[in-house]
Amino acid sequence: MTESSSVNCKEILAGISAYLDGDLDATACEAIERHCQNCPQCAEVVQGLRETVGLCRQAASVPLPESVRQRARDSVRQLLDRDEPKR
Repeated sequence: MTESSSVNCKEILAGISAYLDGDLDATACEAIERHCQNCPQCAEVVQGLRETVGLCRQAASVPLPESVRQRARDSVRQLLDRDEPKR
């Protein structure tokens, strides 16, 4: 990020989440893409976030092993049992 482009970079980076989520109109998307063609730092941030989002989406589609699910249920049950009022 150079000093002269820092304001523009800040504006671009502020919209990255919406850009990656597909929530921006075509004009805003084009502005981000054009900026990233000329700004390697912002391009790197966008690419890194794009990869991170992709990995998170992949991880969400993989079912947890039953042993992990059972440990989670047991932990929740212990927490609930501990917080129940004693009679």
